[in-house]
Amino acid sequence: MVDQNYDRDYQAGRKALNAGIDDAVKAIASFLATTGRAIHKFEFDAPWNQPVASRKRTRRVRAAH
Repeated sequence: MVDQNYDRDYQAGRKALNAGIDDAVKAIASFLATTGRAIHKFEFDAPWNQPVASRKRTRRVRAAH
């Protein structure tokens, strides 16, 4: 009887531990995915990576000598 109670409590504890580890791994993966998308956006979708024709034209001003 004592062994059955111990085993039942042990199995419940292991299940809770595994669920906690699973939740932690999912949270870390979600954080890394969000971070990766943000880094990709500002690295590869930056305005200076756009074709020259689509940039706003600015007039150059000559320096006075």
